[in-house]
Amino acid sequence: MPGQVLQRDKRDTGRAAISGECAAEGEVELRVLKGARALAGHAWRRAGRAKGGSFKAKLAGVPSGGPYRVELRVKDGRKTADCLGIDDVFVGDVWILGGQSNMEGIGNLEHAPEPHEMVRAFFMRDEWGVAEEPIHYLGEAVDVFHNGYGAGTGRPAARVLAKRRKGFVKGVSPGHAFGLDMFERTGVPQGLVACAHGGTSMQQWSPSRREMGGASLYGAMMRRYEKLGQPVSGVLWYQGESDANSKDARVYTDRMVELVESTRRDMGLPGLPWIVVQLGRHFAPGAEHWNSIQEQERRLPEVIKHLDVAPAVDLPLDDGIHIGGDGQLTLGRRLARLADRLVHKAKGAKGSLFVKRISLVPTPGARPEAPCTAVRLTYGNVLGGLTSDGQPAGFMLLDHRGRDAHAVYRTMVDGNAVTLCTNLPGHRLSAMSVSYGHGRHPHCNIADAEGMGLPVIKAMPVDPEHAPFIENWRTAHLPDTESIAQASFEAADGALDWQRAEEREGFGVLPKPADVKTTGVFAMRAALSATEPLEAQLVFGSNAPFRIWLGGELVLEDSKAGVPLNPDQYRARLELEAGENDLLVAYSVRSPAPNYGISARVGGPDGRADRRISF
Repeated sequence: MPGQVLQRDKRDTGRAAISGECAAEGEVELRVLKGARALAGHAWRRAGRAKGGSFKAKLAGVPSGGPYRVELRVKDGRKTADCLGIDDVFVGDVWILGGQSNMEGIGNLEHAPEPHEMVRAFFMRDEWGVAEEPIHYLGEAVDVFHNGYGAGTGRPAARVLAKRRKGFVKGVSPGHAFGLDMFERTGVPQGLVACAHGGTSMQQWSPSRREMGGASLYGAMMRRYEKLGQPVSGVLWYQGESDANSKDARVYTDRMVELVESTRRDMGLPGLPWIVVQLGRHFAPGAEHWNSIQEQERRLPEVIKHLDVAPAVDLPLDDGIHIGGDGQLTLGRRLARLADRLVHKAKGAKGSLFVKRISLVPTPGARPEAPCTAVRLTYGNVLGGLTSDGQPAGFMLLDHRGRDAHAVYRTMVDGNAVTLCTNLPGHRLSAMSVSYGHGRHPHCNIADAEGMGLPVIKAMPVDPEHAPFIENWRTAHLPDTESIAQASFEAADGALDWQRAEEREGFGVLPKPADVKTTGVFAMRAALSATEPLEAQLVFGSNAPFRIWLGGELVLEDSKAGVPLNPDQYRARLELEAGENDLLVAYSVRSPAPNYGISARVGGPDGRADRRISF
């Protein structure tokens, strides 16, 4: 097609199969012009044959660059038919743009980049041209899914569509900026194939709908790919907002695996690279499923080869959910960086930023008489060091239930590391998780010197091997037991009116007695399940006298326990039976106060996490 970008091969040359109708018969000759001159090695030469009203020819070995003019003619003996010319043919890299509205582009057009002749677009009207925003114009699409018109009589005239386009105020996507940056990086023309559609779900993108053709998203994408008749360099993908719900979030990764595998199979490109955008922000309440999609996207490279993920959580919005035009320019450059590494293996190009390790270090500047601990995250793929616009922001430490522990009072960046300063001891931090970009509308502002931001982290354990805390406690008051010395297993086991134990506010891992206004001895009970008979270790903390029984046997006690509570103060060996094991605690409350509680976690013999144990 006129204006087309042909995908270059490993030899940095382009090829194409050319066919059409032709009244003449004979040998088809072809030449390639750059300006008024034929390219070296591409003067008139035999390229195919015309017969029976049609012709076929092969174009090959055209070096990257352009624009070129491809000319064809039919030669029958001494006679030569009129020449057919195809103008503005380029050779470079071609990319499919897929997903929903943030890839379609809803950013304000005031930030749209200037068009460049070497960055082209295969618009939704099935025509090539210089890329200009909006690259996606659903109203002019050939495929019926995008506008309901299809090729039928309800389709507005081209002049009407063009007039409407001029009235747009929104339409900036990351695709255009990506193409411009890739041209700067590679020096070869870039082709962008517009396939995205706002508000669409993974189910609507399902490869199972391919047979629907242009009435489905996958079918429309494949139709356009087949119309191009050539391979592509990769897929740029931004989608997930429509799947951030209780039903679809659970299967998002599975659907992404299916989509990527299907495109690679159906396009005949088994290693087709994918560059995915991690969801940005959304100015709306409720974050559980939104953060779930973000976390699944962050971890997609673990399950899909030849895929990388660009963050977007720190980019500005032009409305409640759409990345602004200026933010789309930054996102386009991030996608180009990942593509340059993933596709071209460019020297010096880095992939997305990732946490290499998490460690506990002394909090910088802490007083010697009050030592406290900080959490340090060391990142990989950092170019030029981490930086921030103002005070670094976006991190928090979460308790075992995913809630903000309000533990970070300062965030510091240094080189390729982020340090979260706290006033807490190390044993408290070991049970927590690190989050970056928690919630739907967080304030995040950390990136490396090239502008690559940190990805959202839902909840990364500070110590992945830290044995989990027991959460499901029940509690009951023992009115006939006056002190811990009188507490017996029989009395605790026979307690009445069991209730769910509430958490001690501000700690999250410390269940408290049912009624904090009542003094005396309380019983607290939890069930431990083991897949087989095994030895375990109880790690316990208490700020009041206690006794503990497992299956009726006393395993730990301290009649003098008191404040402060140290979650790692006591350890006891447990012999667990296969199936359910009863852990029973008697706990003495000396005065009516809300600060009493216990801490208990169970792991293997070394006190570390053991997947054979659950509670």
